[in-house]
Amino acid sequence: MSIPRRLGRLARGFVSNINDDRLKETVRVGRERGETLKDALGAAWRGAAEEWRSAAEERASEEENQASAGRTRERWSDARWTASPRYMPRQYPPHVLAAYHRLGLGAGSSLEEANKKRRELVKRYHPDRFVDAEQRTRAERLTAEINAAHDTIERHLLRR
Repeated sequence: MSIPRRLGRLARGFVSNINDDRLKETVRVGRERGETLKDALGAAWRGAAEEWRSAAEERASEEENQASAGRTRERWSDARWTASPRYMPRQYPPHVLAAYHRLGLGAGSSLEEANKKRRELVKRYHPDRFVDAEQRTRAERLTAEINAAHDTIERHLLRR
């Protein structure tokens, strides 16, 4: 049995033994107030649930109307992020999207994140870390690609 339930039983035992009408009235009012709060919270929850349901139905009907008109919106690959009629994702040029992808960042990441990711990748693929000539050549190419991608993102972000 939980502690609040035990305390409630203990309190009821004290109240039942006391024949003070004022105390009994206070307890009764408190119980009624608790019930009214419970009812008010239940009504608020039902109202919010109905509002959410109607908003979801409205969105579904808007999507259906757009699909029937031949104007389907492009959906992102992640199922959590879908384009809604009220939100248009920022459009990036293809070369900027490729640069974000090259660094392993999501489109729209900040310049600080791009700087941090560039430093991390250059440390990992720096040519001085490799002894073998083929690996060194590959590391030089990768480092050049990383730097070029960072420059593309930097130019794009600073141009806006």
